[in-house]
Amino acid sequence: MLNTERIRLMTRLAAYEQGEGKEYMPMSQYYRGDYVGIQMIKTFLYSTIAFCIITALSILYRLDDLEKMLYQMDYYEYAKGFVVKYILFVVFYQVIAWIVANLRYRKGQKKQKLYYSRLKKVEKLYEREEKMLPVD
Repeated sequence: MLNTERIRLMTRLAAYEQGEGKEYMPMSQYYRGDYVGIQMIKTFLYSTIAFCIITALSILYRLDDLEKMLYQMDYYEYAKGFVVKYILFVVFYQVIAWIVANLRYRKGQKKQKLYYSRLKKVEKLYEREEKMLPVD
């Protein structure tokens, strides 16, 4: 005889594994600090690349004025301003990455707890069914 409650739970579990679970299950292998750290390292690399691209595009945009700028600018002040802009850019994105990674991890933990509680229910239903079956 089919157990409709068990079938519903198993269907929900399978849907979770195919959908949201693909994102949240690998996340559950890490402690929160490790997961957030990995995300912040990725963000650092991507924000550095983005800053370099933005800088390159800005130089290309001002290519006509580059010759004038090279002879008239104070290199020390320019380098100092460049480093300050880079640090502010990276710190801004690091803060955003920290917030987003923590929120994702919390949401993932809640979803994983729900998943495992449903999995335990299915296991209990199997055990109950096995007890009801006559032994040959």
